[in-house]
Amino acid sequence: MLKKRESVFKGRVFAVTVDEVELEGRVLRRDVVHHPGAVAMLVRDRNGRFLFVRQYRHPAGQKLLEIPAGTLEEGESPRETALRELREEGGIVAHSLKFVTRFYVAPGYSTELIHLFYVDEFDIVENSPEEDEDIEILWVRDEEALRMVRRGQIIDAKTIIALLWWASFGIEQDTV
Repeated sequence: MLKKRESVFKGRVFAVTVDEVELEGRVLRRDVVHHPGAVAMLVRDRNGRFLFVRQYRHPAGQKLLEIPAGTLEEGESPRETALRELREEGGIVAHSLKFVTRFYVAPGYSTELIHLFYVDEFDIVENSPEEDEDIEILWVRDEEALRMVRRGQIIDAKTIIALLWWASFGIEQDTV
């Protein structure tokens, strides 16, 4: 149970607090990154290829191969965010979004919850990334994408989760 919260940082995307929580009669301090949440989209075309974006990720110090994703904006639903991000990053106009699952990125210190969608009905248009994004679009066959995970060439967690979900279960969730 939360007893006290001290704000220590507020940035453009997230805030950081130091919380005092009572657990089983003990008061503990926890650093928490408060994030508005995000979406990620696994896009597969009729030829069995997945859409990836390669972009520089400063905390990782390198360009990473990832599925399209983005942060929820205030007042925006996960579905609205997914449609916007698909258009901006991948040049994809989705005809339907299938909700797959949701997961916490790092629940030990962050509130970020990612909503994962699957898209297999879409049109391709010109992408329009945000001004601070340098995105390269790649289409990779499904078998090769799984090999890239095994070889450690794909190291982004949301992308690994999406690909392994697809390989294990297929996509049979509700359309939202």
